Amino acid sequence: MVKELEKYKADSVFLLNKLGGLIRIYINSLDDYDHTQFNLHHFIPYSSYVGNEKWYEERGIKQKLILMSTKCHEHVHNTGIVTLSDAQFERKYKIKRSMLIFSKKGDY
Repeated sequence: MVKELEKYKADSVFLLNKLGGLIRIYINSLDDYDHTQFNLHHFIPYSSYVGNEKWYEERGIKQKLILMSTKCHEHVHNTGIVTLSDAQFERKYKIKRSMLIFSKKGDY
């Protein structure tokens, strides 16, 4: 994640706010946020992006790192104790889950 932050910190790091907006932020290191409260999330899954950067670039799709609460990050990936449907997720976080995870069918 340190390398990812170095690579994207100039223009592609965002904070998911309580109103469902993505606000550009500038952080210089992993020490700039509380890891017990927040996680950095890859818009395009790291394993899909690495080695395929040119494919995304040709289509104008940019990688983003999104700082979000740990609980939200669990809900994005349905890894929390309680999972949310897409509608429940949107009501709770004021943003579509598809706006936070790249999909070839997504709303990006």
